[in-house]
Amino acid sequence: MPTRRLLLTAGAATLSTGAIVGSMGCSGASPPAAATPALSPEHAFLAKLGQGLSEEFDYLAEVDGRLPGRLSGTLYRNGPGLFERGGTKKWNLLDGDGMLRVTSFADGQARFRTRFVRTAKYDAEQKAGAFLYPTWATPASGSFTNIPSRSQAGITPVVKNGVLFAFDEVSVPYTLDPLSLATTGTADPCEAVDGPASYKAHTKTDGETGRWVLVGGRGQRNPDLHVVVNDASGKALAHVSTPNPRSGYTYYHDFFWTGREVVFHLQPAFLSPVPMLLGTRTFVDSLSWQPDKGGMLLVVDPSGARASLSLDVPPVWMWHVLNAYRSGDTIVADFVGYDAPDHFLGPEATFRTIMQGREGVANSPGKLRRFTIDLPSKRARLETIADGHYEFPIAAPQQTGRKHRYAYLASGDLSRSWYHDGVARIDTDSGQRREFRFGPGHYVGEPVFAPNPRAHDETDGWLLCEVLEGKSERSMLAVFDARRVEDGPVARVQLRHHLPISFHGWWQAA
Repeated sequence: MPTRRLLLTAGAATLSTGAIVGSMGCSGASPPAAATPALSPEHAFLAKLGQGLSEEFDYLAEVDGRLPGRLSGTLYRNGPGLFERGGTKKWNLLDGDGMLRVTSFADGQARFRTRFVRTAKYDAEQKAGAFLYPTWATPASGSFTNIPSRSQAGITPVVKNGVLFAFDEVSVPYTLDPLSLATTGTADPCEAVDGPASYKAHTKTDGETGRWVLVGGRGQRNPDLHVVVNDASGKALAHVSTPNPRSGYTYYHDFFWTGREVVFHLQPAFLSPVPMLLGTRTFVDSLSWQPDKGGMLLVVDPSGARASLSLDVPPVWMWHVLNAYRSGDTIVADFVGYDAPDHFLGPEATFRTIMQGREGVANSPGKLRRFTIDLPSKRARLETIADGHYEFPIAAPQQTGRKHRYAYLASGDLSRSWYHDGVARIDTDSGQRREFRFGPGHYVGEPVFAPNPRAHDETDGWLLCEVLEGKSERSMLAVFDARRVEDGPVARVQLRHHLPISFHGWWQAA
């Protein structure tokens, strides 16, 4: 029988998907047979996103152009950095061991470093020379279950009070020294004794108060939703646990913070745990997208002053939040949403096929969307702010939980390919878009906003973007003036090698 510990872990991790059913995958089995064609010559470079690095780096990078004089600090990025061991390759872009990619800016120079997070999983598998544990979408030979019970620490970096945290969606984050990048252990950011068994990869730092907001889950059948609020010094201010109003395991990846409330978007993505427990399906393949069940928003007041409020909304898949804020008795919550997660769920989803050198399926674009919640009437509506194909939305960090106007995003053209090859700034009031496209043969990741130390508004700063260039098969860090995104990079930090896909970043001013 599975242990209670394993059940708790499965419940707390809560990944989601929708009405797309994945393929069967027994422990130690091979990936499903190819159905979509091989990557075209134009897209062949994308295979580099799923190719790990065999060494760690530390060097001064060459800079094309001129770095802004006031750009002083460190960009931390996190993502999978190792996909192969002992002749075995992971099945999905989500499944690599966490690797920090760190660029420090000072005196017009850029020092670049990489360092693997020395998780318990990484150390054990490094010693064995083989994969020992199942991950989100890849089984492990010899494992009786496909529950991802060991953290890869490879999604999000956050720096708080001299500690660098590396988040996954399993258990608590790993901690590192932000200067040496040495892994120092794990830490639970919640001081409460009955804190979450697992934290989600995303946290929020309030742009005005500096409060750190985290969410997680605990429980077996239908995990409770936990909210933790720490003050800027790390002291716990609030911890509230709310029953999940949806029936069954619901997957969500991110959440909204209004400055007063947390809003969970409980999309119709449900986990069937039994096949995963029995080892016949991976976690991702145990998810199903069920749009007929609709979506739900859950508004939670961490102070406990007001009861939680659940609201029905149309079904829409969300990976990432832009921002949310209160306007009187109305909550405005902006995000990138898809009509279906076909890029993620199913045997031909691009997250999977890219690891096999195939094109895959991704037919649903990510649009900039908005939930408007009227609290007195207990109603919510969904609208589209900007059509197009976007991901990794961010606002200037000082606007978190406060009214924002501008969204910065990775942008692309889904009629040509699923990946993003540009950077956009969208005015959420008018819908006006400013955009720069590198063009075919470039993959652009999440833009990270580095505010000007003397910033006067939410456009005064720089966007820092990892870009994989197909022609050279090397990566660079493109630096944009956020006020003039359409002009292209003011500087390009040229790396000596490629970087595999990374998910999220954190800017720490000097």
